[in-house]
Amino acid sequence: KDLLPEWLRFMKGVIDSEDLPLNISRETMQDRSLVEKLNKVVTKRFLKFLSEEAEARPDAFNEFYFEFGIFLKEGAAMDYTHKEQLTKLLRFESSLTDKGKTTSLADYVTRMGAEQKEIYYLVGPNRAALETGPYLEGFKARNLEVIFCYEAVDEYVMSNVREFDGKKLTAADHADVKLSDLPKPEGALSEDDTKKLTAWLKETLGARVEEVKASDRLVDSPALAVNADKFMSPQMRRMMKAMKKDGADEPVKVTLEINPRSAVMKRLFETHTTSPEKAKLVAEQILDNSLISAGLLDDATPMVARLHKLLESV
Repeated sequence: KDLLPEWLRFMKGVIDSEDLPLNISRETMQDRSLVEKLNKVVTKRFLKFLSEEAEARPDAFNEFYFEFGIFLKEGAAMDYTHKEQLTKLLRFESSLTDKGKTTSLADYVTRMGAEQKEIYYLVGPNRAALETGPYLEGFKARNLEVIFCYEAVDEYVMSNVREFDGKKLTAADHADVKLSDLPKPEGALSEDDTKKLTAWLKETLGARVEEVKASDRLVDSPALAVNADKFMSPQMRRMMKAMKKDGADEPVKVTLEINPRSAVMKRLFETHTTSPEKAKLVAEQILDNSLISAGLLDDATPMVARLHKLLESV
């Protein structure tokens, strides 16, 4: 067991070493210096082998990674001695790869523009969910590649790896993400009208939102929700709820980002003065839609009742 790090528990084989006596006793295996030396040598050689395979036979390596990649991710997150080598072996789909094709973080870095300082990633159940969600829009509009993470362990891996090649790993749905300005399209709400609408939304939505502000990352979607708690991602929250951990059932506080270019928001700005009751229902629905996209809506019952009221007004 101690001959290999925990993340290499899938590997089985025979070790042939001149340092080992012909007859191995329990006392021999309790020689910590010998065991640690073998651990270091075997792990180093195995990682060197994988690195060479990834370079020389990428298709064969990808087949191996499809079956055993979860162990390499575990090692990258927990084995600080070999974290750098393991991180180089990680593979992910991205917004620039075809479905089923993967990229390494090293290849991602080679495609980064001169102004890009961070490696962006998104965690979600599958490619379709990430591609159709609102969080990718701003990155696509700026030709910024985003790593796609589908496995439950990926968020833990990214938060522990933290950086690669001097570039910080940043969740694309994080509240603090800053993107460059895009040309303002015609027909968007004015800055003054946007301020009025965000103030009204904050007052209307009350304690359900921490803040309402104009978004610099939305292109088509009317709004998105980002978790105001920097230390509790949606994935982590779902995990804690499943484990019945304290704090998992506390109300979610989010920042609601709105798109002043969206036809929905422009119509809402008109309606909030002409038909305030209907506008309130729409505002609540926009928030719930955003919470669904963020994986943060716990109870959809009030939303269904509200939708019935909205349908009655059509």
